[in-house]
Amino acid sequence: MKNGFLLLNKSKDWTSFDVCKKLSHKFSIEKIGHNGTLDPFATGLLLIAYGDATKLLSFMENDKKTYIAKLVLGKKTSTADLTGEIIEEKHISTIDIDTTKKVLTILLGNQKQIPPMTSAIHIDGRKLYELAHEGKTVERKARDIFIHELELLKLEDNAITFKATVSKGTYIRTLGETIAEKLNNVGYLETLERVQIGDFKIENSKPIESVSMDDSLDMFEVIKTYMPVYKVMDDETLKKVKHGGKLSLKLFPDLCTQYCVVDSNNNVQAIYQLKEHEYYFCARNLNNNGCI
Repeated sequence: MKNGFLLLNKSKDWTSFDVCKKLSHKFSIEKIGHNGTLDPFATGLLLIAYGDATKLLSFMENDKKTYIAKLVLGKKTSTADLTGEIIEEKHISTIDIDTTKKVLTILLGNQKQIPPMTSAIHIDGRKLYELAHEGKTVERKARDIFIHELELLKLEDNAITFKATVSKGTYIRTLGETIAEKLNNVGYLETLERVQIGDFKIENSKPIESVSMDDSLDMFEVIKTYMPVYKVMDDETLKKVKHGGKLSLKLFPDLCTQYCVVDSNNNVQAIYQLKEHEYYFCARNLNNNGCI
C-alpha cells in the first residue's frame, strides 16, 4: 500500500479535486486528498496525502498558510477575483506607500471575516457556491481569523501586491476587498499564489507534469511538524496502540493536547488525544479503520 505526501505546485484553472483525480490516475492510488483547497484561478502549493496518510489530514488543519496576491483597485467583482462579473467601479485616488502600509498594519492580529458566497462552506446542507450559482444570497456569520503577517511587496497605479500569512479559514479574496475598503476603494484579486503551508514551501514542490513517487514525503516527516511525537519502545504498549487502547498520562513527557504515536522505526501508528486530563485515547488508528 502506498502511503505518504507530495508537495504539488497547482497550475491555474485546475481545481484541487482535478489535481487529486489526475494524481490518482497517474500513480494508481485509490485514497487521496489534500490539506486546503485552492480556487481554480489560484496557483501554488498543495499538500497532497495518499494512502493511509489521508487519515492524518483532519489533524493537520490548523497550520498557517502564506499567500502572495495582486489586488486590482477601482473595480469590484461578484466573486472578488478576476473570474467574476464587474458589479461596481470607483475612481482610483492616489495611493501612497505609507498609507497602504498603515492599512496593512491595522489588519494584523485577530479579525472577523464573513465568508464569501463563492466559498465551499455548508449552510443548511448546501455549499455556498452552489447557492451563489443559483443567484441566491444567504446570511453568513462572521468567523474569527488571525492575520499573522501582511507585507507590501509592490505598489502600482491601480494595483497592490501583498504577502499574507494567515490562519485557517481566512479567505484572501475577502481580505483583498477589505484592504480596498480601508483605502476607500473597491478591488478584486487578479492573481493569488499559495507559497507556504506550515513548514512546507513552494520551492520544494513540483508541477503535476513532473512530480513522481520519488518526491514523496514520509508520513512521519510531515506529521511531526504538526504535533509532538511519542515513540513507543516496548512491545506491550505498541500492541495496545495498534488495538486503539487507552494510554496513561505517565507515558508522555508533557501534557499536550495530542500526540503522534510512532514505533521504534518512526512508523506512524496512531494519533492520541488528551481526555479530560485523565488519559490519552486513540483518535485515529492507522492500523485499522478506527479506534476502540
